[in-house]
Amino acid sequence: MGEARPLLEKIRDLKRHQGATQRLDWPIALLWSLAQAIQGKPRMQRWSTIKNEVGPLVDEFTGTRCEENDICYLFWVLQKKHLWEVEGGEGVAFADAKRWPSVDSLESIDPLVGLSEQDYLLLGGDFEQAAWVVDTALLLFFTPRPPRLLKSFGLDDFMGERAGAAMRPAVGEICENRRTISEIYGGNNTTGITPFADGVLAVFSDDNGPYADSRIPETNWIAYTGDGLSGDQIMARGNKSMELCQKERRALRYWHKLSDGRWSFETWAVVVQCRRRWGVDQDKKQRKEFVWILAPVSSPLPSLWPQSIIDALNEDDGVVQDDTLSAPPDGLNGTWEEGEVNVKEKYQKLSKIAREVALKREQKSRISAVERYFRSYISRRAVIERSRGCCENPDCLGHPTELTSTGMPILEVDHVRDLSLGGSDVPENMIALCPNCHALKTRGVNREILRKRLKGVAQDLHRSFSSP
Repeated sequence: MGEARPLLEKIRDLKRHQGATQRLDWPIALLWSLAQAIQGKPRMQRWSTIKNEVGPLVDEFTGTRCEENDICYLFWVLQKKHLWEVEGGEGVAFADAKRWPSVDSLESIDPLVGLSEQDYLLLGGDFEQAAWVVDTALLLFFTPRPPRLLKSFGLDDFMGERAGAAMRPAVGEICENRRTISEIYGGNNTTGITPFADGVLAVFSDDNGPYADSRIPETNWIAYTGDGLSGDQIMARGNKSMELCQKERRALRYWHKLSDGRWSFETWAVVVQCRRRWGVDQDKKQRKEFVWILAPVSSPLPSLWPQSIIDALNEDDGVVQDDTLSAPPDGLNGTWEEGEVNVKEKYQKLSKIAREVALKREQKSRISAVERYFRSYISRRAVIERSRGCCENPDCLGHPTELTSTGMPILEVDHVRDLSLGGSDVPENMIALCPNCHALKTRGVNREILRKRLKGVAQDLHRSFSSP
């Protein structure tokens, strides 16, 4: 992040100060200052000059007239957030009990105001980092971007193709470890959900970590498990940050751990839905956990998102979709040493619920692939129970009993007759396979022969487990 980091941190703090007010007068004054430095204008300018230039911009992009008290408050905020320095302002008086300057005092003294020398020199001397700073300010404060914004500030030619692509890290960047990422870009180096120094949220996913993150079939979307290792997850800390991203439709950075232990900034993503499901915590105890549905996008700028993503965002009502209401808490922590009778009882109970859920699935869902994935959770759990943690292909030559680092079986639950071909989303039409057998079923040269065989196996197992 280099020299830009101190300025980006100050911009992040201004965003935090903005909070839920969504005031645009401060960001407009900030963007004007950035543009002045990039264009080589004087670093320090008289307050009267700034007021006369910034005031009309505030009027234009807020739709309301910028009153004298508002412009004084703007002066105070940017100074307190260390984005502006003031020379000759020692005699500026406060307005009564308020902590910002009075109109008359500012008018009479007319101090010099501007960016710090360090920030000014950075913006005027390193255009790549300057574009990064402008891109960050646009993302944090002007999403969606008002028409003619860059042109009104004289930044349209400067940003050009840089808009939406100047932020760092770039997609595809690889770092050795979390500590390196934190040292360069900021953020906590251990938590899975953390903002970087620029205020943009980043999430980290490790296939061998304690959270059950996954890709959703039929889409390239990500089911990202919420924050909290023990007990039921609550809407706090990282989950609260994700909720805000969802509400404001702001893109976040998705990092994925590679097989060699390094971390890759894989994609930008946007939260299109939040769900709640049953899971297992780090103490091997059952709990309720959030799942954030992330849709990858090529840019943090909404104007560059495909219509399918916009449609998904429009369909999201912001309400947590609670899948725990249709699934019982018992029978979800499979321990396959419990005995034949108990496993059969669990399987029968889950199968019954799965069939009831499947009957309701005729209703059109708003994000159909996501709905199918989470509603079929009960069916998949029933099949895992039935498998006792082993690959159900009788001819398996792979690793039928291999477990993940969290103690769960490495099994893919798949349909023996595809849903697109009329198959049902119920346990008797599903089978648990190790990764090797799953690959043979989907891509193997003899996959059709194997599918027919597995169809019979699934039906035989279902009859066996459904009998008294």
